[in-house]
Amino acid sequence: MALFARSQRRRASRRRIACLLAFGAWGVIVFAAWGVSADSYLGSQIPKPVPPPTWIEPGEPIPVEGAGWTPVVATLENAQARVRRSWHNVATAQWLLTRAKIRHYPRGEPFFEIRDRVIFLEAERESAENEFVALVEQSRRDGIPAGTLSSFWDFSDEIRRDRATRKADQ
Repeated sequence: MALFARSQRRRASRRRIACLLAFGAWGVIVFAAWGVSADSYLGSQIPKPVPPPTWIEPGEPIPVEGAGWTPVVATLENAQARVRRSWHNVATAQWLLTRAKIRHYPRGEPFFEIRDRVIFLEAERESAENEFVALVEQSRRDGIPAGTLSSFWDFSDEIRRDRATRKADQ
């Protein structure tokens, strides 16, 4: 009798182990399938590579023609595009300069060219910002309606905040 009871217990424990293994395998499969399907909901955990920054070249300006406020608005939009382009190009040049400093490459003349380009583009940014702020003030004095100038005023305020931030960072 003892032999029969022992074999029954072995069979029962083998069944339990087999069931646990089956449920464990099923759980692993479900978990893997959930991970694959959840990727679109949760986003990938692997960061996407960041492309290197690019330069923005001047595009086709908006023609300054017409009657009334149309030429003034076109001039303001061209100046705003110039400011945004200069901000982007300064950020690109500063990124390249920082990368060159960290990597210690390039050295010599190519490094100085990058540094000189940063200095030139910062001067271009200052010039573009000053021109835009002056154009907005001149347009306000000329009597252009506030509704027409509101987006340009907002951008002018953004320029002033950006200048204050740059001054505080120095």
